[in-house]
Amino acid sequence: MVINMVSSLDGKATTNGGKAGSIGSPVDHLLMRSLRSRADAVMIGASTLRAEKLNLAIPEDLVHARVSQGRERQPLAVFVSRSGDLPLEENLLGPSRENRLVLTVPSLPAERLAALSRLASVETLPAKKDSIDLSTVLEVLKTRHGVDVLLVEGGPSLNYSLVRDGLVDELFLTLAPKMTGGQGPSFPGILSGPALPPVTDFAPDLLSVHVSHDELFLRYHI
Repeated sequence: MVINMVSSLDGKATTNGGKAGSIGSPVDHLLMRSLRSRADAVMIGASTLRAEKLNLAIPEDLVHARVSQGRERQPLAVFVSRSGDLPLEENLLGPSRENRLVLTVPSLPAERLAALSRLASVETLPAKKDSIDLSTVLEVLKTRHGVDVLLVEGGPSLNYSLVRDGLVDELFLTLAPKMTGGQGPSFPGILSGPALPPVTDFAPDLLSVHVSHDELFLRYHI
């Protein structure tokens, strides 16, 4: 499982309002599409979708390469939400209903489940305390949907949970030459949650570094 994120130089993963799209450059957006083209599925958190309009589809020139490899034209768009509060109709551009998957809990109210089912395939998973067990999510994606390569594009809360549970294999991090300032929950870093165990347990290994017009592209093995 791979996380791809962009951050300002002062460590912010979003601007005010939870949006991340304005931080990265066109080169960062190109990298994002390239990573998507190599993934079987792209997963984002509910808060990320609520914050801004997103298009998770890849362009036609990258579709041809996927098809030639015997893969689906587009990666599966995956959303994990206990509440089911997902503005799929308003904020999600691109994937058709058949290429959208919502993973939620059995206790979701029937009317919300019905509303989501009109816009995406919906599957329920048992909740672990106050959240969905993400290791179960990965198992379901692999066994039921053939997902071998999962790309996660945040947000910070989802990233945190995946790192905390030891489920992340690699991190692609773009450092953009911007300073945003701001503090508090409206300006999170790439991880948002309580302190992790000692840093030595989560010390990534640097795999590669690339520079483009003052923007730094880092790849880590976790």
